[in-house]
Amino acid sequence: MRLEVTFKAKHFLSFQQRCRLLSDGKWRKEMQRGVVDAGRKVKTKVQRAVNAQMAVAPGHYQDYVVANTSGISRPGNLSFEISGRKKGAPIETYKGLRALKAGGRAEKRMNAGRGLPDHGYVRSGVWNAPRTFQRSFVQDGGFFALIPSSSESGSLPKAFWTFGAKPDQPRDAAGRFGKTGRKGFRVRSLYGPALGKELPKDASLKTFLTEGPKELEIQIRKRSARLIRF
Repeated sequence: MRLEVTFKAKHFLSFQQRCRLLSDGKWRKEMQRGVVDAGRKVKTKVQRAVNAQMAVAPGHYQDYVVANTSGISRPGNLSFEISGRKKGAPIETYKGLRALKAGGRAEKRMNAGRGLPDHGYVRSGVWNAPRTFQRSFVQDGGFFALIPSSSESGSLPKAFWTFGAKPDQPRDAAGRFGKTGRKGFRVRSLYGPALGKELPKDASLKTFLTEGPKELEIQIRKRSARLIRF
């Protein structure tokens, strides 16, 4: 009976190469590639989740959600950062947008409990929870809202005009209308939620926490196998 040991140099050299790869820091680059691969896959899933979460209107997924979401590789701490634009999107970006007719049934129903100065005339299905925005109105095809300010300047948009006697409006000695002492307002275009603020909560956050670890494990295992294979 004879025992025979065979030495295959190619296996030894391959082992040396793997050790060298692990010792000189190149393994970090390989691991970061795995992190980036996982991050990109999860980013797509998070984008789809936040699109539904915010009730983005059809046709705006690519030009708003995708265009305003970033994925940045952070090799220094082996991470991949997903972030979104912090500014809110125009209200036209979301589902269920409609203007309410002043004095109509829908306008009265949607403004129940609000004083006349706080009535709104723009309804939206944003967040999948239809609402009428306070002090909102439509003018020249655009959607706007009144924002309280510290001054009394500004002219009230036509949608908020009232007619008839105004017993609460003071008059001066000459019989002219005087100041009421109320705060003024400024007009601002009506915006919905900001993508950057929506990403880290609700369905978007749940998707990230569920899918992130699973995808990261898949990609890191794949890269690790390449490093130790010989």
